[in-house]
Amino acid sequence: MRIILLGPQGAGKGTQASRLSERTGAKHIATGDIVRAEIKSGSDLGKKVREYNDRGDLVPDEIIVEMFKPHLEGTSDWVLDGFPRNEAQARALDEALVELGIELDGVVALEASDEELVERLSGRRQSEATGRTYHIQHDPPPEDPGEDPGPFVQRKDDTEEAIRNRLRIYHEQTEPLKGYYAERGLLSTVDATQAIEAVTRDVLAAVGEK
Repeated sequence: MRIILLGPQGAGKGTQASRLSERTGAKHIATGDIVRAEIKSGSDLGKKVREYNDRGDLVPDEIIVEMFKPHLEGTSDWVLDGFPRNEAQARALDEALVELGIELDGVVALEASDEELVERLSGRRQSEATGRTYHIQHDPPPEDPGEDPGPFVQRKDDTEEAIRNRLRIYHEQTEPLKGYYAERGLLSTVDATQAIEAVTRDVLAAVGEK
């Protein structure tokens, strides 16, 4: 199983990728994890990435793909989470897969309305004591300080303004990839507003797994 999970922030890509990994043994390959690991390793590639990050610049697509290559080649089954994010990255990934002799099995887009995602993300609160994340409606912080003393704060990137800005970028840059992959017969869509287990079931069904 070699698949890509698409979807805006808050749609549950990370959660579903982890669950797919547990169910099928496929490797969960997340952009953020790879970037952090490469920087920590001190490799030449990691140093280049750090330079871009330190300047506040976006890491070029070709460098991102170079970081991904060993992870794609090193295992027969994988789930890509957070990559590609635009058509340029998708085309670079296509070239890398051809070079490695690997075929992409499918792309699953997790879908939810902007309003659902704003509600989901803006309701998150993080404990400064434990780092655990809660939701003011669906999983409220405990009242007992012995369980988690808090305080429980909203991250700056979880404000409604910040969320809507990220959604705008997603709609402009990443969402067009649904058409890109649909033209090749690779795209499936799943309702991400369902219960987590139901989403996992539908994703597995979309990629032909039970």
